[in-house]
Amino acid sequence: MFISLISEKSISCLSPSGSVFTVISTDPLVPGGICQSVDGGLLVTLIDLESDLYKIVSHSRRLVRHITLTGDVIHEYEYQEDGQTRLFTMPYKVTQNSNICVVNRSSDTTGELVILSPSGHIKSVYSGQNLKESLNPSDIVCDSLYNILVSDCNNKQIHLLNPDGEFLKFLLQENEVNSPYSLTLYKSTLWVGYAGGFVKVFQYTM
Repeated sequence: MFISLISEKSISCLSPSGSVFTVISTDPLVPGGICQSVDGGLLVTLIDLESDLYKIVSHSRRLVRHITLTGDVIHEYEYQEDGQTRLFTMPYKVTQNSNICVVNRSSDTTGELVILSPSGHIKSVYSGQNLKESLNPSDIVCDSLYNILVSDCNNKQIHLLNPDGEFLKFLLQENEVNSPYSLTLYKSTLWVGYAGGFVKVFQYTM
């Protein structure tokens, strides 16, 4: 298991025995969301702390980096194809199906889901569907069919999207979940963590 350490600006590995050791330094950038890529490497969100989280200036760094398990850079996703327009305001979480799926936060309580091709082309941007409040994505996971699950704290829902980021349905809603914050999906079991520190477990079916 790989862990991003904000204070140490590094990525560590948690062994089966419970020991933790640093494998990659990200200094001077701060790592956030992390996942293993389909090729066995890692995808990690990175930001600088020299500028405001949500007010981007010319020297700000906001990117997703694709790296090997030894830290060699395979690809960086920071700008659109013109080389000038930024992809992200504050990349927060990342996962991969056939595409690269990134939670891009625009404030502490708002954000969107950016779907990129492996080459870095924007395939779609999901900002919610029939919502009372602005989308507040806090976590994402993908199922075995590459569908995307997005937890939404503002609307107390879990959104189910197809692999390209198109809305399918609300998987869980307010009467079933309350401010879902984190997600883990293992086979047919969905674990939903809450900001209050407890977890609900659901049987996952499409």
